[in-house]
Amino acid sequence: MSDPSQSLIHSDAEDEKAGSYGTYSVVVVYCGVGLLLVATYVWGVVTLFEKHGDAMQLWGHIGDPGNEWLLKTYYASILAATIGFFPSLCYALTIAPRLPKSTVNLICGSLLGFYVTELFWMP
Repeated sequence: MSDPSQSLIHSDAEDEKAGSYGTYSVVVVYCGVGLLLVATYVWGVVTLFEKHGDAMQLWGHIGDPGNEWLLKTYYASILAATIGFFPSLCYALTIAPRLPKSTVNLICGSLLGFYVTELFWMP
């Protein structure tokens, strides 16, 4: 009888390891689609600089006097997310070949879904 706590990591029905498929999936999703997402942010900032001279409109009233704490909290969260991305990428690249394909698809599919929905953040 299998341990239910290991169901995402090991499946009796599908023991096939992802191998190079896992590595390529992580690279395509984390780096490929992730790079497209970053490119939309760069495009948005450049467009705002061209039209308005600064990019603060991107964040609405977060830069207004009295909201400095909110802007600093936002900056701290972006810094934490950026720092956390790289260990996550390294870990995913390390374990992906050893995971079942279904687990790699679940992890990469979830991240891909997030990235794709965030590509349309600016009209």
